[in-house]
Amino acid sequence: MNKLLSVCIVNHNGEELLNRYLPSVVDSLNFAEEIEWELIFCDNGSVDDSVSVVERLCPEAKIIRFPENKGFSESNNAAVRSASGAYVLLLNNDIKPRQDFLKPLLDHLNDPEVFAVAPRIYRFNEELDDGVRNAEFRTGLLTPVLDIRQSLKNEPVLTTFFCGGAVLFRKSIFFELGGFDELFNPYSWEDLDLAYRAWKHGFSIKYVPQSHVYHDRETTAQKIFSLNQRKRIVWRNRFLFMWKNLAFFPHLFEHIIFLPSKLVKFLFTGRAMYVAGFLWAALCIPRVIWRRLQEHRSFKRSDSEIFEMMRCE
Repeated sequence: MNKLLSVCIVNHNGEELLNRYLPSVVDSLNFAEEIEWELIFCDNGSVDDSVSVVERLCPEAKIIRFPENKGFSESNNAAVRSASGAYVLLLNNDIKPRQDFLKPLLDHLNDPEVFAVAPRIYRFNEELDDGVRNAEFRTGLLTPVLDIRQSLKNEPVLTTFFCGGAVLFRKSIFFELGGFDELFNPYSWEDLDLAYRAWKHGFSIKYVPQSHVYHDRETTAQKIFSLNQRKRIVWRNRFLFMWKNLAFFPHLFEHIIFLPSKLVKFLFTGRAMYVAGFLWAALCIPRVIWRRLQEHRSFKRSDSEIFEMMRCE
């Protein structure tokens, strides 16, 4: 496969992480000798020497600079728009790939119905961090659940979701889907949203366990946002995901029935940030309705079909 690969890394004040992990990224790309590649580095208003590190370690990198932090969705959308390759690899600045991680991913992207392929992701203590992640719907809430048994198999399998910190996809389908929804800025659930929309548009996502990367998870988010801020953002986006994507009436009905009691429970058990996330999401309802009107007409699969395909109904 000689088609150009575009590798996109989004960054905010990640000088230390780039010094630590970017050499492994460049080494793994050079290891795949048959692949022509480019590196696109999108910097979000860093005040450290992040850009200088990239210029030193990968002088040919294409650099995009924003004066402020644009968040995960907007930054990655900008990076992909500037990509020349037919295939795009997204990597967080805290990802260290194994040298031979790329070829297994590319080998499984030959199927035109496959939108994206995802590697096995470890933490640095060798604990499984991400793999096959499917959806469960219980007491009115959708939850992405890591299927450890499926993830530890040595054969590629389908997965409902992927981690946006390490994923390879077709650029043409990314644009067909509208890219990452910037409604989810600054971060969280935008990768799950894109994956779910891909399934609903008739595409699929494959998990490739022969490809390994290591993830120093949430190092950037922890520096920017407090714990309470992160909880509020994650819960806001969890509600937005459900309101935006779910169309299966039993799930929507269950969500409406359980929601009041859950909010009261959260409020009186010291989890006020969850309630704050709901209220923040409620302010976005007009935008959610507009997206539902735009997107649901083009969906080819129902929620129930996807849940049944992934055996998570």
